[in-house]
Amino acid sequence: MKNLIELIETRLREDIRSGRLRPGDALPTRRALAEQFGTTVDTIAVVLHHLEIEGLLVRGKGRTMRVNPSRERIPAHDERFAEVMIARGHDVKVEHLATPEVIEASPEIARAFHRPPGFQIVERCRREMVDGRVYRYSRKMYLAELVPEEVLEAMQNDHTYNVRLVVEKQRPLSRIEERIIARAVVEKEEAAILNVARGTPVLEQTRINYDQDRHVVWISIVVFHAAYFVKQYDYPPGDEPTSTDFLGRENKE
Repeated sequence: MKNLIELIETRLREDIRSGRLRPGDALPTRRALAEQFGTTVDTIAVVLHHLEIEGLLVRGKGRTMRVNPSRERIPAHDERFAEVMIARGHDVKVEHLATPEVIEASPEIARAFHRPPGFQIVERCRREMVDGRVYRYSRKMYLAELVPEEVLEAMQNDHTYNVRLVVEKQRPLSRIEERIIARAVVEKEEAAILNVARGTPVLEQTRINYDQDRHVVWISIVVFHAAYFVKQYDYPPGDEPTSTDFLGRENKE
């Protein structure tokens, strides 16, 4: 069985890399592929799952599988990414995963803010799509004292409202610490958010943003679908983030 799976994977991989199957092309149904290769639908499901994790295939509507288009490059300042995609003629959509609200910070997040447990933050969770493909989801946390009630209401009513401008106007940033790790999707809930199979590669970016008094003003955790997009680093000189003092660690400065 393993040899058959590897054989089918190799054949489909060659078809994709040779151009016989082009980016965006839909594969035949699982039943049709099973008949083509003289095997079962379950075996084909395993093959498609492996090629999806590898990044060669992506899910379409229903159970359709398509050849993955070429990966797009994400600018280092990823807030501009939607504008870049729109300028290239892509359809961009942003939606809330939960209504933005004021909550008590967990012990882990409190440590990252260097605040006592239970202090208040405004949490915003969203996912963003390009041409119907989820390219990232995010969890952003702001000091509640920097988000007036009218700003929170604007966040709730407008998925694209830029609260960062409001926060930075009050407390200009002087330093950003950034960490990016490569990992795989394990949890069922995360797989549903990204519309991918468990095992799919992702890039997780954590940023801790400090004001001029070295106080943390907001934290973002963003998970990118690694099969669709690649991060590029084009920070202006002097604007590069550092890479120390992350969640659960003491600030050494």
